[in-house]
Amino acid sequence: MKKTISMYIHPSTEEEISRRGDNRSHVINRDLERLYTLYRRAIREVPLTESEACLIVDALNGSLYDAQSAPMLWASIQDAITLDGLAAKWRVDGAALVEKLRALSAFQSMALVDAAERFWSLPAESRDRDADIRKLFNVMI
Repeated sequence: MKKTISMYIHPSTEEEISRRGDNRSHVINRDLERLYTLYRRAIREVPLTESEACLIVDALNGSLYDAQSAPMLWASIQDAITLDGLAAKWRVDGAALVEKLRALSAFQSMALVDAAERFWSLPAESRDRDADIRKLFNVMI
């Protein structure tokens, strides 16, 4: 069933949508479907342990990223490891994780940011940290 929603669109995004066709609803739905499919594919390309994914989620709690800042994910994780001791907390080789993240494409980094944001958007009372992180980050047990 289709649902009508109202939303604010930034002027630059509106220009991008207009360049892709007259039927805005179709363009937005098509492009979001493509984006979410690519996020799922990118997540599968980044093999993380559950502990590494937990560290990323912990470090990104309350963070704001966009497509321009996502490629610097590795630096934020490095700071969280250095300043907050997250490598010890999650029993992760911090240097190896930072190097793994440094090697990612901008899109893969954005997919990890998206997964962390999705985790934090889950209702706290029904959040199952381990199960949700395994699902969102495609962690194999």
